Amino acid sequence: MAARHGLTRFVGRQSELEQLRRAWQEAQAGHGQIVGVMGEPGLGKSRLLYESQLLAPKDCLSLEAYSVSYGKASPYLPVIELLKSYFQVQPQDEARTRRQKVLGKVLELDRSLEDTVPYLYALLGVEDQPSPLQQMDPQLRRRRTFAASRAFLRESVNQPVILIVEDLHWMDSETQGFLDMLSESVASARILLLVNYRPEYRHEWGQKTYYTQLRLTPSAKKRRRNFSLPCSARR
Repeated sequence: MAARHGLTRFVGRQSELEQLRRAWQEAQAGHGQIVGVMGEPGLGKSRLLYESQLLAPKDCLSLEAYSVSYGKASPYLPVIELLKSYFQVQPQDEARTRRQKVLGKVLELDRSLEDTVPYLYALLGVEDQPSPLQQMDPQLRRRRTFAASRAFLRESVNQPVILIVEDLHWMDSETQGFLDMLSESVASARILLLVNYRPEYRHEWGQKTYYTQLRLTPSAKKRRRNFSLPCSARR
């Protein structure tokens, strides 16, 4: 929304942008990367991710999702948003239309992924009723739901993919599990996974050679001006 109203000039983050540019180059070459932008509210985490998208090649597929303050009580919420964008599901689409979009895209992408379709339907709330998945062992269903990430991995064969997930400090445990599984597979894919979070968030990606953390601190210009953003603009 801020972009539509006109953004102020982006200054003071050239080092971070350069690291993001290098991550993009690695991802395009088939060496997938994860970049985590960490910082307190109001330091420009979302703006940095926005600027990073401008570095992306024109043939790149960019998908975004956000965690929200009540997100821990809403399983898979960011994953669902990523999937809606990927399958081009619109709010006005009826259940039948959503199923057709998902099935058509999956079959076009790779017929070996057809076994993930029931789990994608369930995530998007359009599974058949009564759903056979309701009788499945919860852990097995969870693992197979996570396997839906194979669609993003397979898509990266056709074009570079950037996945942006914001505000991980509000993320639910199911989405965390999904990202953990995805993180194990991106190293050999043309995928750049960009995330941001506050310092209190914890993850297990720190030891991966393809993970980069960018820790934001107040820029000198911002310290001199000593102003605060409205709550709605802080991320």
